[in-house]
Amino acid sequence: MRIAVSGTHFMGKSTLIEDFIKKHPDYKSEIEPYYKLQDEKMMELSLEPSLDSLLEQLDCSIEQLNEHANDSNIIFDRCPVDFIAYAMCVTDQDSIDIHDSEISERFLEVKAALNNLDLIVFLPITKEHLIEYTEENTAYRKAADKCFKKIYRDEIVDIFPRYDHPKIIEIWGDRLTRIKRLETYL
Repeated sequence: MRIAVSGTHFMGKSTLIEDFIKKHPDYKSEIEPYYKLQDEKMMELSLEPSLDSLLEQLDCSIEQLNEHANDSNIIFDRCPVDFIAYAMCVTDQDSIDIHDSEISERFLEVKAALNNLDLIVFLPITKEHLIEYTEENTAYRKAADKCFKKIYRDEIVDIFPRYDHPKIIEIWGDRLTRIKRLETYL
């Protein structure tokens, strides 16, 4: 199964992947595009990325999914949806519709790449199961989460290949609960 873990920053995506790999050593993980690009090009860390850096990460994410299209048992840290959600935050701040940005030019490529996934695990911010984190800009994190929810729940952009593929699930709770919920979809 090809799985991607998606959601705003500081939601425990990498932790979920690490926990999952420990229980399922037959799976391999693929590094988050940001870190892959950082290793290759020394991309600078920013909690509020630019549209240009998001385009670069989106292209990297599409490439990762396409590169591993025939692999089984792989789990990705982020997927193209993540970079569209963050781009929505950037364009919203500039009062630009996401459909009028360079990001929308990639929607067909995103749709094709997402078809290479079987499951997307979305980790939303919930009131009941808050994840503790240290960050300076909590408003940006919440704005990004709202954009993720608009994409996954309201489907405001046409990027998903076909009905119910890939399967999209929402998971929350403590580490053990998250793993158990994910395992029910394997």
